[in-house]
Amino acid sequence: MSKDVESRIIDIVNEMKSSVVSIITTRLMVDEWLNATPVRGLGTGFFIDNRHIVTANHVVQDATELVIVTPEGDEYEGELLGRDPEFDAALIRVEGARSVKSVKLGDSDKLKVGQMVIAIGYPLGLLGEPTVTLGVVSAIGRSIRTPMGVLEGLIQTDAAINPGNSGGPLLNLDGEVVGMNTAIIAGAQGIGFAVPINLVKLTIDEILKFGRVVRPRLGIYGVDLSKPMAKYFRLPVEKGVLVVGVLPGSPADDAGIRQGDVITAIDDEELSSIVQLKVHLARKFIEGNRVFDLTVVRGRTRYRIKVSI
Repeated sequence: MSKDVESRIIDIVNEMKSSVVSIITTRLMVDEWLNATPVRGLGTGFFIDNRHIVTANHVVQDATELVIVTPEGDEYEGELLGRDPEFDAALIRVEGARSVKSVKLGDSDKLKVGQMVIAIGYPLGLLGEPTVTLGVVSAIGRSIRTPMGVLEGLIQTDAAINPGNSGGPLLNLDGEVVGMNTAIIAGAQGIGFAVPINLVKLTIDEILKFGRVVRPRLGIYGVDLSKPMAKYFRLPVEKGVLVVGVLPGSPADDAGIRQGDVITAIDDEELSSIVQLKVHLARKFIEGNRVFDLTVVRGRTRYRIKVSI
């Protein structure tokens, strides 16, 4: 690693120190004797302005109390404004926070495999200054099944992510947040995941505008189609969203979309990722759109399908 890159990483970490906080949660767990016992949990969050903190949904889910701890040791009571299980994101509000600095949100659509990234957080309950790990973007557009459901369009990275890191920022070397660290696979070595920041932005906008998440449901599980996948499955296209599952009774099911279809465009906008599809649906839905035109490739045939949300 060159001295210039090393210096840049050090500068980014110093800039981000006051932006990343530890989140201590309290939940009531009921045992087999129906005794309610308070249980503490730990996670990470980051300030997007001087009042609002982004974290992972699974960090704050079912929490009865939220305590925000800054690197300087200041503690604040957090108010949960809204949760988004689909993107595993949540928004917290604090009042009177001092000496905090908001992060700069980047554009996750610009990420490239092999690009260096920095993960910052509070793993394993280690308070004080946050822990920093370095890695690369290992893959883009990953979909994984978690105890809370399927997460789609994730960034895969080899930057070390441990319990407690969830909700922390993943940054590029421009110091921009490009993802929110969200999950690790038990038993895997060196594999971590982050929600693309462009999806997290939707969560933030919807909660601040409506007080809750307001989002259309197409009703598919999809993965980003790549050239090797297209070759392996003998598909006639190399770019789009490969449908790996359709929910019964969903708008996609009603429109006739099937497992194995490739969605190549929505409203004449070419698609290259599931993230792009979700962002288009959400933004147009907020604007009042309820009907979308999908271009679907099935076998050697290309269809134009109208879907009503």
